[in-house]
Amino acid sequence: VTITAGSGLGKSQLLREIAYHVLKKTDDKIGLMFMEESAKKTGRSMLSLYLNKPIHLPNVQVTEAEIKDAFDGIFGDGRFELWSHFGSSDIDNVVNRVRYMAKGLGCSYVFLDHISIIVSGGNEADERKAIDAVMTKLRTLVEETGIALFVVSHLKRVSGGDKGHEDGADVSLSQLRGSGGIAQLSDMVLALKRNGQAEDKVERNTTRVSVLKNRYSGDTGMATALYYDKDSGR
Repeated sequence: VTITAGSGLGKSQLLREIAYHVLKKTDDKIGLMFMEESAKKTGRSMLSLYLNKPIHLPNVQVTEAEIKDAFDGIFGDGRFELWSHFGSSDIDNVVNRVRYMAKGLGCSYVFLDHISIIVSGGNEADERKAIDAVMTKLRTLVEETGIALFVVSHLKRVSGGDKGHEDGADVSLSQLRGSGGIAQLSDMVLALKRNGQAEDKVERNTTRVSVLKNRYSGDTGMATALYYDKDSGR
């Protein structure tokens, strides 16, 4: 399952919510690979979901007892596995870590955020090839292990004077980074759309979720709207 959106529109937060849902509704183990943050930050973000308040903000009050309760509730049964990547984003290393989470640690779900950081640094042509290569390896790995793999992908920049994705522009499969590998190899692609600069508070904090691809049933189109509550951080 690929989740995509413009920059800063809540892709990582949606991934955390899905992971938290899996924790609460199943008995499966879950691997978390958030490449843009440390394992400590990922862990604290998961505690925030449990406590229904964004504990990383300086004006949010949280006690040691609350932290202990949240830690036991999230990590107490050992079902979350977090990767301390230390900035390592080599393609083969990341793919091997996903395989280890699946086969060595017994994770049924793995969340990888994000594909683009694994292949950044080269020119545009090299990036397209690298994205297709890593998606092919991950697709093969899913077939090999049977895991559910959630990945985040960034979008191409909107050209010209068109409205950007951060301003609420529509998202299409053709705007996924790479040369089509992500769209072709994903079983499902979900797009988030939100006008982060809207004057109206409700519009500014409402994310619309649409299904761009659905290999399972073929149903596509607008799916739901999610409102972000700043007090709870959810």
